[in-house]
Amino acid sequence: MLRQHFTGESVRDAALRRIRFVLDHFGERTIVSVSGGKDSTVLAHLALTEAAARGLRIGVFLLDEEVLYESSVSHVDYLMSLFPEATRRLWVQVPFHLTNATSLTEGQLRAWEPGEHKTWMRPKKAFAIQHPPWDQAKATIRDRRKGFGFYDVIDNFERCYPGHAFLVGLRAAGESPNRWRAVTKNPVTIAGTKVFWGTAREGGSATLYPIYDWNFHDVWRYVSDEKLKYSRVYDFQFKKGYPISEMRVSSLIHERSFRSIVDLPEFEPKTYARLTKRIKGIALAQEAGKAAKLFRCRKLPKNFRSWISYRNFLLSTHPDAKAKSLFEARFARQLLNEFVARQQCRQLVLGDIENNLSVENKPDPRDELIRMYEEIL
Repeated sequence: MLRQHFTGESVRDAALRRIRFVLDHFGERTIVSVSGGKDSTVLAHLALTEAAARGLRIGVFLLDEEVLYESSVSHVDYLMSLFPEATRRLWVQVPFHLTNATSLTEGQLRAWEPGEHKTWMRPKKAFAIQHPPWDQAKATIRDRRKGFGFYDVIDNFERCYPGHAFLVGLRAAGESPNRWRAVTKNPVTIAGTKVFWGTAREGGSATLYPIYDWNFHDVWRYVSDEKLKYSRVYDFQFKKGYPISEMRVSSLIHERSFRSIVDLPEFEPKTYARLTKRIKGIALAQEAGKAAKLFRCRKLPKNFRSWISYRNFLLSTHPDAKAKSLFEARFARQLLNEFVARQQCRQLVLGDIENNLSVENKPDPRDELIRMYEEIL
């Protein structure tokens, strides 16, 4: 069970103390990752403010997925211009594969695909890193069946900067217990100090999470206090009644982003128009996404007697042989029951080949409930 310990120190002061610790030991060998979202906005502002006060110049890194809200792109421009004297712009626009949950026939999009510049969502930045800075002959790939993907870019990019501190706006407070484990399970030792809010990387580098104990309200309080700009998509989502857990401005075609597709024509009609030209099936995904039950697999289709039979049907009709074999191998390691099968159906419908919406592999809770009532009755 997770326990909270109150020290009398505010999360803002704690984060600033951590950032000062990082700059004390890494100095200009510090890189802050940004996405255009609220968390990375706060982290970047904290780090850049302290770096500017020390006369240091640190990196601000964006891995541009191409299929982003235009307001996210504009916001990263804003962040990179706040402290020009303290900022090294590391805006990466290189080709890589990105999960595409909007189509069964095109399970991945190759962002910034060479020779397809006429269909790109927008032109590349003149100052951007447009070619891989690492030795491509030695590039590592986590899963060759999926191709060179998002996290492969990050892995290989970080190796170009040995002995660096990579700051990430990952928050664990208010999130799942898995977030706490991700932050604290592999502490890193820096100058003899064991740091539990970070993870050791090869080459003497470390990934660090200075705002890991902030919650949703802390982030917005900081934005308000510092009068920072933020992606206007958050305002649209708030007005539309989005729950806190779904207020995100990440990739538009990720398996967690189907609601973004639904509201994109209303939020950013020009971005939606460009996206329909960029990827086949966006209009259908936008229309189908209005029925939330479809993507969440909350209700079993009436022509199927069980989630297991529906899962088998989705597998048998899957148009991508490679993705099908990956799903089959994954499901073979999991339990065979209705609880697990419903989650597997959701992965299939959303094309989650990366297993980002992981399956809770455990006995069906309803079976235990039925046994309990049988004993009582």
